[in-house]
Amino acid sequence: MEVYNPVMIPKTRWSFILCALASCCAAACGSSTPTCGEGYDNVPSLISEEELNTYLVSSIGIDELAVDDGEHNTLVQAHFSDFSDYSVILAPRMDFRDYPACYVITGKPEISGAPIPMHVDSVAFTGLTEEVLLLPDENGNLPPELLPVRGFAAEQIGIEVSSGSEDGDFPAFEDFVAAPAMPVLEAVDGRSYEALREDCAIGIAIDRVEPLRVEWEPAEGDYVEFKIIPNSGASTDYMKLRCITFDDGCLEVPPGALGNLALDAATNFRLRLERHRFTLHSIKSGDEVEAAALIDASASMETLVTR
Repeated sequence: MEVYNPVMIPKTRWSFILCALASCCAAACGSSTPTCGEGYDNVPSLISEEELNTYLVSSIGIDELAVDDGEHNTLVQAHFSDFSDYSVILAPRMDFRDYPACYVITGKPEISGAPIPMHVDSVAFTGLTEEVLLLPDENGNLPPELLPVRGFAAEQIGIEVSSGSEDGDFPAFEDFVAAPAMPVLEAVDGRSYEALREDCAIGIAIDRVEPLRVEWEPAEGDYVEFKIIPNSGASTDYMKLRCITFDDGCLEVPPGALGNLALDAATNFRLRLERHRFTLHSIKSGDEVEAAALIDASASMETLVTR
């Protein structure tokens, strides 16, 4: 399971991946108007620079993961940091003009400085299948909690951050995020999920000319993320295909992205489909944003595929 800890950039250089590129057609897959393919797979707009105009940023994540054997686990974590002495140049990547939702990471980011950890007394979560209360350890760190079960037990997940008011304390706040439905993968390149599990080759090849069509049941997520990550025998630790788009039920991955992945030496790949519900909580003093919290709840399914 991936640890939720998004790259943060000081407010003068914000380049958040979920900012808008364009709006998307609302028709469903299979209708006379396509919602995926060239010109249709776009990125939802979730954050504006004004809402995130602060160096004090929290990222709070709840991620339920289902894998092929039916096992579920849920990672709950929270980070509170001052990014005033931290900057990053995002990792180099390959973009695709006609497929703005997708890109391939081809290198590592350049980072200078470091986030300064901020203190909270506790972070309490409600609406999960088990009670979760994150508390600082003896070093002041806030260890994540991994539940070996399904995570979401209510339509909304409540988050309560308790904190003091001294220097170095992140402001206390309460908010909630909607619980996402577990994604149901219907087809990859016209093959059902069951057929994919029997023959897991998906055509990762340098000379591929057709896009990879991915279809799932739409369920009102704020966004959907699709990833293909080199796994066994990978020749890099950063290569990854990432697509972020609307939860409209379909996506086309450009053939050039699969051709680029084919350059990696991996013998198999992790194919991951994530549905996200998202909330940005801004803490203001008058009109000025004092601090902000990125709250993301996701439900993810993952399977292994081959070339």
